[in-house]
Amino acid sequence: YEQEEMGEVIARIRETFAWRKAALGPALAEVRAFEEAQGAALPEAYTGGLLEVGNGFSWEGGHSFLSFPPERTGRPVAPFPFEREWVWEAEAGEPDEAKMRPVLDGNLELIDIGCGQTFCLIVTGPCRGEIWHFTDVGIQPCCRRQDFLGWLEKWLDEGDDADCFAEYSYIVNAVEKE
Repeated sequence: YEQEEMGEVIARIRETFAWRKAALGPALAEVRAFEEAQGAALPEAYTGGLLEVGNGFSWEGGHSFLSFPPERTGRPVAPFPFEREWVWEAEAGEPDEAKMRPVLDGNLELIDIGCGQTFCLIVTGPCRGEIWHFTDVGIQPCCRRQDFLGWLEKWLDEGDDADCFAEYSYIVNAVEKE
């Protein structure tokens, strides 16, 4: 979607939540306080979703988004240094702690889907605003590098059938090789 269509996307997401009878948490004013405390603005599509749609949600089937503020924040204002996938499982040897530390920088965990997999919002760096897939074997962008609202709408429309890896299947391929 284009930036000027954000209001329409939010309206469609609200309708989908209503149709799915999803339990939404209240919209939050704490977003601005979090931004102030961290010293950085969160991506507009994410704050728009929190403030206009709601904070955290769940519906039958056990899907639930983590509420804001996130429990795992790492260092959200530190620069997210990645612009492309990194599958450390494909590299020789175990990456050391210093090399792994930046994986937690500049992102917020949105949802834990189990088996060591999460979707995270990139908060800083060149990929700011994108949703990335994090696993125990690597990280990668997903869904044609969509922002929070585009990714959320895709996930709500397609549910478990959403192919968040069609364009970026590096991690899926690495895991299948194990």
